[in-house]
Amino acid sequence: MQDSKPNPPQKEATQTDQFAAALRGEASLSVGDVIQRSWDITLRALPMMLFAFVVVMVVNGFVSVLAAQLFPVSEEQPSLTNTAAQSFLSMLLVAPFSAVVTLMGLKNARDAKPGLSTFAEALRHAPQVLAITFILSFIVMALSGLYFAILGESAVAFALMLATALYFQFAFLLAIPLVLERGLSVSRAIIASFIVVNKKMFVVLGIYIILFIIVFISALPLFLGLLFTFPMTFNVIGVIYNRLIGVPESESKTTDVTEGDHS
Repeated sequence: MQDSKPNPPQKEATQTDQFAAALRGEASLSVGDVIQRSWDITLRALPMMLFAFVVVMVVNGFVSVLAAQLFPVSEEQPSLTNTAAQSFLSMLLVAPFSAVVTLMGLKNARDAKPGLSTFAEALRHAPQVLAITFILSFIVMALSGLYFAILGESAVAFALMLATALYFQFAFLLAIPLVLERGLSVSRAIIASFIVVNKKMFVVLGIYIILFIIVFISALPLFLGLLFTFPMTFNVIGVIYNRLIGVPESESKTTDVTEGDHS
């Protein structure tokens, strides 16, 4: 019930370790705070995040061409299997580079400046990122295949596929961040993400409904607003992670000592 009350947006990053509290469902998270904080921190890291987006788009272009050659889809006789294979391959190979932008959002959310070193830092975790992306994609595709096998190509099957994809996308939301920031194993990161996010699922859903509206409106005037709202989507992940998980205890102690020295 705590999350339903309007909380004033916090101006600062969470600098304490909230991981245990988040697993118990005791960490605070509110829609207004996450949206406001994500917007407030977008401008300061905008150039670096836009550069990372360009890299992701270039990689995605190469991967799309490769996927189209390996799994061609004819316009006259489209193959659902090849279309799914193209999407699966693209998602898998682009994931490590998308993780770079995710890590920039995580750093930005805890008031650390992301730089070019973020690329190497994120790509070091490429095997774990690939594994998490593969597991997520496999679960969604397997369940979707089951829906279509039972219900055929009906509206109900498509609705179930969409609901399943959205649920698991949210449930896995913190898995890659937990690997990037905490160095957790794939299995532990997925389990922890499931536990933490499911305890705050309605709040997370509310955040992304508002975010979708913001992104949609920003796309209307010549798509120029997307230059700000696309990076903001990754800052949202960072702020959700920061508010729920916080920073490791060792880092929070270092922050306390530093602040004490300055005072």
